[in-house]
Amino acid sequence: MRESGIVNGETIRPISHASTNRKVFDLAAPHVGVGTRLLDVGAGEGYFSQMMGRHVESAFNVEADSIVAACDVHPEYYRYPAVSCDRIDPGGALPYPDAAFDVTCSLEVVEHVEDQFRFYRELVRVTKPGGTIILSTPNVLNLNSRWRMLHSGFATLFDPLPISATDVRHTSGHIHPVSYYYLAWALRRSGAGTVRVEFDRLKNSARGLLVFCWPVITVGNALFRARLRRKKPEVWRENADLLDDMQSAGMLLSRSVVVVATRAVPS
Repeated sequence: MRESGIVNGETIRPISHASTNRKVFDLAAPHVGVGTRLLDVGAGEGYFSQMMGRHVESAFNVEADSIVAACDVHPEYYRYPAVSCDRIDPGGALPYPDAAFDVTCSLEVVEHVEDQFRFYRELVRVTKPGGTIILSTPNVLNLNSRWRMLHSGFATLFDPLPISATDVRHTSGHIHPVSYYYLAWALRRSGAGTVRVEFDRLKNSARGLLVFCWPVITVGNALFRARLRRKKPEVWRENADLLDDMQSAGMLLSRSVVVVATRAVPS
C-alpha cells in the first residue's frame, strides 16, 4: 500500500497527520470489499481517499470509485481524480441518502464543524445499520494538552482564532475542541451502538509528563470515581467503560483519538 501519490506533478498532502491516516486505514480496510461502499468525509486534498482507492484497486481489481466516495466543504482543493468529491456545507449535512455506506470515515474534521451534533447524526444516518463509523480528532486529554490548558487556557492544536477571517482547512479552523468522552456520548445519543477508542501514536513528551503527573491523576481520579458512584450510581454504571478509557495510557499519551462506532441495528 502506498501512502502518498503525485497528481499533475504534485504530491497529495494529508491535512491530518500521516500516522492518523494509517491508523484509520488499518481499522477501515477489513470492512471494505467488493459490493461495499466507504465514505471519506472531509477529504481535503484526497490523501485518505487515495490510500483506500489504491488499496481496493490492487486488492479487488475494481475501480476505486466503485467502493470509495469522498466529500468536503471545499471540493475545489481535492486532487485525487479516481474518486470524485461532493460538496458539503459547513454545518455538516451530507448529500447522501440514509444507510448509503458500509463504512464512514472522518479524519480530523469534527473539530472544524460548526454544528457538531448535527454532524454526528449525519455520520450515523448515512451509515448502514451494523456499519462502521470511524472518526479521529486531536486528543485534548493527553498530558501535553492538559498541561497547556493549565498554563494557557488552550488545548494543544487549539489556539486563539482570527475573528475577521477563517480558514476551515487548517488549525485556524479548529473551532471546537472535543474530548473523547463527549464525542462518544454524542455518538451514542445519535444512534451509534458500540463505541470504542483507538490511538494513532504516543508522544514521547507526554511520557515524560506522565512520570510527574501519575500520582496526582491516580489519586484524584479514584476520589472522583468514588464520589460519582456514591452520588450518581446510575450515571456511574452507564459511563463506566468511557471513564476507564479516559484514564488509559493511550488517552494520556496519544496525539489523536480514533473513535470506532457501529450504527445500532434496530431490534
